[in-house]
Amino acid sequence: SAHDELGESEAGNTNTDELLENDNSLGILGGVRMEDSSLFEAVAVGGTFDGLHFGHRKLLTLAVSSVDPNTGKLVVGVTSDEMLKNKELSSLIPPIDERIKGVKKFLDNLAPGLKNTRKVIAIDNAFGPPGRDPDFDALVLSHETLKNGLNLNEFRAYKGFPPMKLLCTQRTEPNSMSSTALRRMKKRKKDDDDTNFYMI
Repeated sequence: SAHDELGESEAGNTNTDELLENDNSLGILGGVRMEDSSLFEAVAVGGTFDGLHFGHRKLLTLAVSSVDPNTGKLVVGVTSDEMLKNKELSSLIPPIDERIKGVKKFLDNLAPGLKNTRKVIAIDNAFGPPGRDPDFDALVLSHETLKNGLNLNEFRAYKGFPPMKLLCTQRTEPNSMSSTALRRMKKRKKDDDDTNFYMI
């Protein structure tokens, strides 16, 4: 052990911060240590989270990796059924309870240590908790929804809240699709199945 190698007197004087600073094995995302400035105390991410496709998993992974593991908290806002009534093909979106359960399961598998410092809640407005709580310091979003983050920061400024750091994922996979595109495919398949004939 490190205690045996250093000897009794040296081990007693070893500073934990120095050990952590020199240890590259402790970190997030593949063992690469994130700079302290990349970690946040209160991180928010929101979405419909229907089907938990690759883009959703990417958002949640970025959110988890951005939370200070010692003192931070993560809040995931899942869009309520009421907010989705007018969304394209909303009838194919699972109910809120099912979507929240899927997000919790993914997070608990990804980062079981965050179980006591993460919340997954239904949201019923575009800004969610960061619109009413000044303590949030980071928002995770996709580049398609960056405008929403800018609008939220404007709203926070109007309320006298500090701006949040906007942490964006970018769709880089050629075969990745949005939830809406996946729902369209699901509907086409259902329509094809309902016709009981196939083009050959």
